[in-house]
Amino acid sequence: MASEIYNGKLLRFKFNAKKFLHATSCKLDFATKLEEIATKDTNGTVVIPSNYSWTGSTEALLSNLPTGDVEHVTFDDILALKLAGTQIDIDFTTDVTGDIIYTGKAFIENAGITSTVGESVKVTVSFRGNGDLTQDTVS
Repeated sequence: MASEIYNGKLLRFKFNAKKFLHATSCKLDFATKLEEIATKDTNGTVVIPSNYSWTGSTEALLSNLPTGDVEHVTFDDILALKLAGTQIDIDFTTDVTGDIIYTGKAFIENAGITSTVGESVKVTVSFRGNGDLTQDTVS
């Protein structure tokens, strides 16, 4: 079986199982804490991997939710969750059967709006994972 490259247009975040409306980019980051150990018997510092953390961010165009749309969330929806301090479910997926899906819980860390003359209004959202991020396959 040949390797298939994921389509960047399809891979996106879902917040509480709903797609972020008019998303233009998204990013998922992982970091591992490295604990430093130094003893009287070592000249350098030895590091041992410890816990990991994960964060994500996405950009979108600011818009209103079309009447009757139950599949998407808007920036205003996400901002309300942030201001309430609500933990949310995060999915990073293409929704294509057989493709990878990452799922976890997170808190919205930052949300912003950028308005530039001659361009569409852009919004950004970043979040910090709370606990494990699991990897699976879309069924």
